[in-house]
Amino acid sequence: MMNQARWLAAGLGVLLATTIAHPASAARKLNKPPKGFKALFNGKDLTNWKGLIELPQRKKLNAEQMVQAQAKADELMRAHWSVQDGILIYDGKGQSLQTIKDYGDFELYVDWKIQAKGDSGIYLRGNPQVQIWEDPVGSGGLFNNKQNPSKPLMVADHPVGQWNTFYIKMVGDRVTIKLNDKLVVDNTPLENYWERGKPLPATGPIELQHHGNRLEFRNIFVRELPDPSVAAASAVSMELIETPLAEALRRAGAKGGVTVVVDDPNGLLTGRRVGYLKLDGASAEDAVGQIAGAAGAHVYQDNLGVYHVTARRVK
Repeated sequence: MMNQARWLAAGLGVLLATTIAHPASAARKLNKPPKGFKALFNGKDLTNWKGLIELPQRKKLNAEQMVQAQAKADELMRAHWSVQDGILIYDGKGQSLQTIKDYGDFELYVDWKIQAKGDSGIYLRGNPQVQIWEDPVGSGGLFNNKQNPSKPLMVADHPVGQWNTFYIKMVGDRVTIKLNDKLVVDNTPLENYWERGKPLPATGPIELQHHGNRLEFRNIFVRELPDPSVAAASAVSMELIETPLAEALRRAGAKGGVTVVVDDPNGLLTGRRVGYLKLDGASAEDAVGQIAGAAGAHVYQDNLGVYHVTARRVK
């Protein structure tokens, strides 16, 4: 009886230890944002993301060319980025991934995992980059800086094959980064990679960079911070006469301070025009809606505030 009692006590001790050892992981909800944040990755599909078109290429394309280039980039994206069991996975054979929406000042959380000799990064406002790699220097530095510090303050990486967590805060051109709760970048300016010596763009996409190896991401959450220099989005006033739909939407988005995307994978909106429309102090929402309606298109707004213009009504 004594041996049996000891065996039961030992067994109960193992059970209790097992139960107590993992309460946080059991309670944590994958891809569910903390209060005040929004999920950039929903754990199910590639909503909120698009194929890569770098900032320099953007500047060379007109609105119609941009729609065509984006369709090709999205096709490549879908071939190499996928979702498995709530994890965003890149197979190492395509291109980087970027957000549909452009961001200015923000806070960002992202979990990432690499394999041996892995190399990746997080672009901020379309500029490289918060470094991710297997290297003695450690991850988290602003790798492409030339005038300002580029290396992390300390090595805080978990072993290769384990999950790591970035907290990134960007205000103006200054970036603060914590890797696994350890400060690795302290309010350091991120330099303009594409146009050296010029200020960073006020807004730009967040990008998950590739370097030809498998990558995994999860728990990608963003909170936009108010721009103190902008009291409110501008009212939209303009006159459109036989204007291509994509160009009209681009102008409305720029004037209203919102992101507008033409979702037209089958080319049903190609060639659509706004015959005549005059807007006088319209809100961004009204402007986009009126322009879409004038061209026989439909519009909806997603949970991140992005306006999507489509050929068919989305319920």
